[in-house]
Amino acid sequence: MKITLRILRIICKLLLLTYVTVVNLIFIIMFYALILGIIHLIFPTFSAKLSSGALGSHLINTLPFYLLLLHILYCLSPIRVWFLRRKEGFKPLTGNEQARINRLLLEIGIERKLNLYCNRDTRPNAITFGFNTIGFTEGIMQQASDEELKGVICHEIGHITHYDYVYQVFIYSMEAFGYRCLYGLYFIPAYLFGIIGAFVFALVPALSFVGRLIEELWNIAYKLIHKVIYGISHLLSVNINKYTEYRCDAHSLKYGCGEGLLYFLRRLKWMEETYGERMSFTEYIMSTHPATEKRVKRLEKLLD
Repeated sequence: MKITLRILRIICKLLLLTYVTVVNLIFIIMFYALILGIIHLIFPTFSAKLSSGALGSHLINTLPFYLLLLHILYCLSPIRVWFLRRKEGFKPLTGNEQARINRLLLEIGIERKLNLYCNRDTRPNAITFGFNTIGFTEGIMQQASDEELKGVICHEIGHITHYDYVYQVFIYSMEAFGYRCLYGLYFIPAYLFGIIGAFVFALVPALSFVGRLIEELWNIAYKLIHKVIYGISHLLSVNINKYTEYRCDAHSLKYGCGEGLLYFLRRLKWMEETYGERMSFTEYIMSTHPATEKRVKRLEKLLD
């Protein structure tokens, strides 16, 4: 049963990857074709000369794919990780914090090199970005016991071990690039139609209502396509990510730190029940993490 579920999860991830790649490549190619068409219409001689040589023809045909590759590589680069870390306010651990984490890593038996940071967020949490970077909040450093922190570290190392960051970044970078091309497909025709329509409606004011109708239909079409296309991918992505969290919870058992993670999750559950509100069904479906109560129950079963 476990093997069957694992295969199904892999198939779901591959299907999402294929869907995101194909859909956004279509938007990229369509937008690029639109740009080339406009350039050829305005500068026909320049366009013909540029595409006459072998090198020029190759660059014209492959330019969007090179740009997409550069965008993906940037999103995976240490530069992007640095920007994310700075944005969230993560700074190197203090001497005492570093000594504590080093001791816990030694007790767990983890020898891999990790870049460790902490921010001043009072909520107990930890996050992984890049290939070897873990960020802790001040809240988790102060509130979690050593055993709980061990469990959290093992959970985050599970994300690193299974390259979850790479998968998520690829999905994000494809969508970010494709979304901008989709917006270009919407904006450029709308802008050109606005210029042409201004002259036409100035000459024939009676046709202005037709222009407004076309504008409304064009806006509705863009919003509908955007909501459907990226709504589907987001819905699939967040729910695949829930199983990723379950898998990383189970990863803590590999190092014998499942009990510590369970104590920490119970602490989170108590805090949610005491200070927070239960998620609605819609919030749960769109959340990237499973309900803490479900994580507790799953981990308890694994520990039995």
